[in-house]
Amino acid sequence: MIDSRAFFSQKSSVHFYGMQDAFLKLQRIVVMKLKRVSQLTLGLFIASQLFYTTQAAPPENQQPPNIMIILADDLGFSDIGAYGGEIKTPHIDSLLKQGKMLFNFHASSMCSPTRAQLMTGADNHLVGLGAMYETSKRQEKLVGADSPRALLKIDGYSGHLTQNAYTLAEILKTKDYYTFMVGKWHLGYAPEQNPKARGFDQSFALLDGFDLHFKDQPKNYPRNTQYTENGQKVTLPDNYYSTDFFTQKAFEYLDKNKAQKPFFAYLAYTAPHWPLQAPAHYRDLYKGKYDQGYDAIRKQRFLRQKQLGLIPANAEYPVERGNQALGTKSWNELTSQERKYEARKMEVYAGMVTQLDDRVGDVIQYLKKHHLYDNTLIVFMSDNGAEGGDHNFPMGDADNRYENIGNASSYVYMGPRWAEVSSTPFTHWKSAASEGGVRVPFIVKSPVQISKQHGINNNFATVRDIFPTVMELAGIQNNQVYPTSSTKIKPSGFSLIPAFKDNTARIRPVNYYDFKELHGSRYAKTDEWKLVENSPSKFKSHGWELYNLKTDFNEQHNVYAAHPEIVKVLNDKYLRYADENGVVDFEQYNKK
Repeated sequence: MIDSRAFFSQKSSVHFYGMQDAFLKLQRIVVMKLKRVSQLTLGLFIASQLFYTTQAAPPENQQPPNIMIILADDLGFSDIGAYGGEIKTPHIDSLLKQGKMLFNFHASSMCSPTRAQLMTGADNHLVGLGAMYETSKRQEKLVGADSPRALLKIDGYSGHLTQNAYTLAEILKTKDYYTFMVGKWHLGYAPEQNPKARGFDQSFALLDGFDLHFKDQPKNYPRNTQYTENGQKVTLPDNYYSTDFFTQKAFEYLDKNKAQKPFFAYLAYTAPHWPLQAPAHYRDLYKGKYDQGYDAIRKQRFLRQKQLGLIPANAEYPVERGNQALGTKSWNELTSQERKYEARKMEVYAGMVTQLDDRVGDVIQYLKKHHLYDNTLIVFMSDNGAEGGDHNFPMGDADNRYENIGNASSYVYMGPRWAEVSSTPFTHWKSAASEGGVRVPFIVKSPVQISKQHGINNNFATVRDIFPTVMELAGIQNNQVYPTSSTKIKPSGFSLIPAFKDNTARIRPVNYYDFKELHGSRYAKTDEWKLVENSPSKFKSHGWELYNLKTDFNEQHNVYAAHPEIVKVLNDKYLRYADENGVVDFEQYNKK
C-alpha cells in the first residue's frame, strides 16, 4: 500500500502525467528488466502539456466528485440504443442528457488486459497482462511448463495484475475516498492479487474470466469458479442472477458509506458475456424481433447510425468477415430450423442487455434519491468488442434445445454473425485488432461542476485515459503519486476532461501514435493511418493491412501496397513499442 504521508508530501499546481518525471528520469524499473522509457512515449507525454489544464483543488465546502465506472462484458459497439441498436437501453442512453458520447473510444481486444489498463493507466504488457491468464495456461500445456517459451514465465505475461503499478483504488484511498467493486475482477487469484489487497474497502468479486449467470447449472457442469467478498471465499445465494445480484451488492456497499466520503465505485457486470442466460421475462421481450436474420438487422443498424449522424452519410457498408474466418453461412443459406435457433439466441442476448440497462437505471435512481447524482462521474463502457468466437469450453450435459435456450441449464453463445451485427459499422469482433474488436461504446456523465455539455466527441481516446481523468477530478497531482524516486509504472494516458467540456477537443496531440497487441492481433495507428494485423491462427489473416481512417473509418479498403513509406514508418514505430514494452511474437511462442 502507499504511505499516505509520503504520498502527499509534494505540491504541484500543474496537472499532467509523466512530464516532470520524464524529463528527470528516462528509466523505468519493471519486473521484466530495466528498460528505457519509450522516446515515443516521452514525446507524447511532453506534447500532453497542451491538453492538461491547471489543477485546482475543489472549494473547501465542496466534496470531491464521486467516481463510478460501469463496465459491461462483451457488449458490442452498436448494442445500445444511442449507438444505433434496436435493443432497448433507455437508462444508459439517458446519461447523454448530461453527458457525452466518446464515439472514437478504444479498449483492448479482450477483457482482463482492458481491466488492467483501466486500473493502472499503463500498457497491459507492463503490468502482467500481456496475454490472458487462460490463454497463457493453455499455451504452457502446449509447449511445456519448463519451456523458455512458456508465457507464464515471461515478464509481463504472468496473467495477473503485478505489483509494479498502483491501482486507481489504491491511490484514491489515500485521498480519503471510499472504494468498492462488484462483479468480474479477472486480475488474479492469489490473496495479494485480490481486490481487497489492491485498494478496495469493499468487494464482491468473481475472480475468473466468466461464469454462468444463474446459480443453477447444466447437469455435470464442471463449475470451479471462485468468488470472494473482501478477500474471503463465498458461495452464491440460491436466487442468484449475476446482473441483479451485483447491483444489490453495489447498493449494500453504498449504504455502508456512513461517513459519506466521496466514493470510487467499480461495477464490473458479467452481462452479456456468454453463456446466453436470462430470466424468462427478459429473454421473451424480443420474441420475433430477430426472425429477419443477422444480415437484415446489421443493415438496419447501419442505416440508423447514419440517420443519427454517428457515421458519415456516405459511409460504406461493412463487408461480412464471419464466413471468411469461420466458414459461417448467410441467413438465406440456413434452414428454417437453423434460422429459428439463431434468432432465439439473439433474443436472449438482447434480453440480457435490456436487463443490464434496467439495473443501470436502478443505480441512477439510487444516486438521485440520495442526492449523489449531480456530483458523480458515471462512465458506461464495454471491455472489448462482441464475442464472435467458437468456444469449446466444458458444458456438461447442457440442454440446448430451442425451447430451453437462455435457461440456467442451457449453454450457448451468439457466434460470429451476430457478433458482426453487434460490431456495426465495423468488421470482426472480440480478440481482433480491427475496430470491431477494440472500439467500444463509451458514455460519460460528468459532475455538474465539470460540465453539463452533451453531445459527441469524435477524437481518439483509449481506456488508459480513464486513470489520469479520475486523478484530475480527485485533485491528485502526478508528482504526489510518482516522485522522482518512484519505481512504479506510470500511467501513459491523457485526461478526458477537455472532451467532457468541448465536443471538438482533442485528447491527444496531433502527431500521436497508439499501439495495441494481444495474442498476435496488433495495430499501430495515428489519426489518419492504421496498420493492423489480426491473429493469423484465429482470423485467417495474411499479414499487415493498412487503412486510411480519414477516408475509410471502418477499414474496408486495404491500401497496404499503395503506401510503402507509411507502412515502414508505422511498422518501425510498432517494433520499437514492442521492444520497449516486452511484447513477444505470440504466434511463434504458441507453436509446439
